[in-house]
Amino acid sequence: MLPYPFHLRSLRYNFDPAMTTAAATYFVFVDFENVPEVDLGLVEGKPVHVTILIGKNQKKIDLPLVQQIRRLAAQVELVEVGASGRNALDLTLAYYLGQAVLRAPDARFCIVSRDKDFEPMIAHLSAKHIKVVRRDRLSALPVQPEPRPGRAAKATVSVRSSAPARAEAKVRTGEPEDRLERLITRLLANFSPRPKKKGRLLARINSDFGNKLTAAQQNEKLDELIRRGVVSIDAKDAVVYSAAD
Repeated sequence: MLPYPFHLRSLRYNFDPAMTTAAATYFVFVDFENVPEVDLGLVEGKPVHVTILIGKNQKKIDLPLVQQIRRLAAQVELVEVGASGRNALDLTLAYYLGQAVLRAPDARFCIVSRDKDFEPMIAHLSAKHIKVVRRDRLSALPVQPEPRPGRAAKATVSVRSSAPARAEAKVRTGEPEDRLERLITRLLANFSPRPKKKGRLLARINSDFGNKLTAAQQNEKLDELIRRGVVSIDAKDAVVYSAAD
């Protein structure tokens, strides 16, 4: 561990906020007080901008993280939360999130924190079609890898070269989206039993997709439901459903 203030001053020397956000389509806000384990290599080379908020009483930072911040200066912003108190960092994070939403309302946003007090704000923003989620760790970011052109189509069509095979490939490609639409219809139907807790909703999502989804994929489907305003999750992990159109 090396003294944190020394490194912060050296990192600020070449800091350019405009440069850090110009190409970003995903904005991440790390509650460093709550989640001090950060590996910025996970976002390197991706259109992701990371804001790390550091509490007033945090005086040191690991050397490997310092080295990553220096190397990824165009993607990372450090924010010192000068005030102390239970919600000082949370409120500061909310401010920076709001600024990012104003600059890029169509981007995606993620709060990295184990603090569930952010959930009411996330539910409110999701209801306004702002794509924002919370994750307990940076490694759980729902950042999708870029698809490799032609690979998926080739793998499906290679079984048969006939026209029916191409039609089958088309059906298989659309199937996950069809399942999601059917799930949304069921969830918005007031007469249908609906999960009341986040964990049970994730299990319901997995069931509707043939129990073949990983935990990360289940969370991605839940994020899509939140983004589309179908549901929101409150601070106690209770599921709140929107009214059907």
